[in-house]
Amino acid sequence: MSDKLSPNRVADDVFEIRVDSSRQAQWIARTLRKAELAEDVVAGLETVCVKFAPASAQQVSDWLQGIDFAVDETLPDTPIITLDIHYGGEKGPDFEWVCEALNLSAEAFIEMHTGQTHTVEMMGFTPGFAYVSGLPEDVKIPRLSDPRLRVAAGSVGVSGAFTGIYALAGPGGWPLIGRLSKPLTGPISGAPIFFQSGQRLKFKAA
Repeated sequence: MSDKLSPNRVADDVFEIRVDSSRQAQWIARTLRKAELAEDVVAGLETVCVKFAPASAQQVSDWLQGIDFAVDETLPDTPIITLDIHYGGEKGPDFEWVCEALNLSAEAFIEMHTGQTHTVEMMGFTPGFAYVSGLPEDVKIPRLSDPRLRVAAGSVGVSGAFTGIYALAGPGGWPLIGRLSKPLTGPISGAPIFFQSGQRLKFKAA
């Protein structure tokens, strides 16, 4: 990682920092949160967006230089969370198409998908939506040409080499391969539980 972090203003109180990897982005975001310097921090695949109280780019740059980001390679592994998925059928209407596109049987795809340890790289494009890496690099699935107006909460899709998890119901254009067997909600409050960047996941066929 570069010795100096150069913030680029993208709004009055929001700055973007470009990084070399999602792991570095997660480390920087974690370090900034611990320093309690920023009002909000969002880690992406190649950037970190930081919300500060209105300040000049030079002020933000000076603040960043006062924080030690040098130990990004020691980002601790998080506990692995296992999620049960119902593959195919009504809950995964694009499952057969995805298998055909990859020239895999249903059993082979499930074995590939459940045989990896996956990592939540970032959150977006709707509240709680998780971009999850871990599929082989040669898996390249395009998004749907005609996105759905409503995707059920807990749906699991694939696009490119990523798995996407819809925490909440809403529109979506990812090919759907299945759905989580349990909702992402707290057992008492019933409120949605969202993932965090850096969390590790394992999928299990329900």
